[in-house]
Amino acid sequence: MQDAMTAPTLSGIHNIRDLGGHPLPGGGRTRSGVYLRGDALRGLDTAGLQTLLDGGLVSILDLRSDAEVTEGPNPLERHDAVTYRHLPIYNGLATIDAMAKARPEGFDMGIRYRTALGDCRENFAEALTHLSEAGEGATLFHCTAGKDRTGLIAALLLLNAGVAREDVVKDYAATTTHGAGLIDTLRQKARARGADPEHSERILASKPDTMRATLEWLDDTHGGATDYMRGIGVSAAAVERLRARLAG
Repeated sequence: MQDAMTAPTLSGIHNIRDLGGHPLPGGGRTRSGVYLRGDALRGLDTAGLQTLLDGGLVSILDLRSDAEVTEGPNPLERHDAVTYRHLPIYNGLATIDAMAKARPEGFDMGIRYRTALGDCRENFAEALTHLSEAGEGATLFHCTAGKDRTGLIAALLLLNAGVAREDVVKDYAATTTHGAGLIDTLRQKARARGADPEHSERILASKPDTMRATLEWLDDTHGGATDYMRGIGVSAAAVERLRARLAG
């Protein structure tokens, strides 16, 4: 699998990236072939599947809601060579529309990210613990577009491994390029539903400042990603396993 902010060529798949290849402060880079972030694989074809398997994919963590999984099951849910776990990380979180109505002075996705990190702590802890227990090979974690829920988990993993904040921000913002085809499809669906175009753009964007503000909040409120993980109940051993798997 290719390194940070690069993606294998997979027909119908728009936003898969390896968390490997990010510079580390003491030298070296995060390990490739350990954690992959991505979208829901709904357009995966036979050739694309073989690319993933050849790249070492052995497990999947699906972060989508029950309704999303029912509407579009992961195509590898029952694959013999891949273990699959569904963990709806935003369970119990208010909808985007409800959040936007509660903030008539302005809403952006950073507000949703910070609310999720606060209100869905148990879900985040369960997801991170699961990732810490992954065996050898690559684990793909994904939501629908591979941007929001996936972006938060990726940020926590990278920060815990020692990756610089601005590199984490760049990884988040890379969805603008790698996920462009999928984001455009979601944009068209939103228009067909009659959604407000300005609101849709706020939801679909991957602006660096959105993640940057979230990471600053993590520092100010929780002392950073690693302390956040410990504070929500991820064991010290699991936190260290996550760091070691990426940082070596």
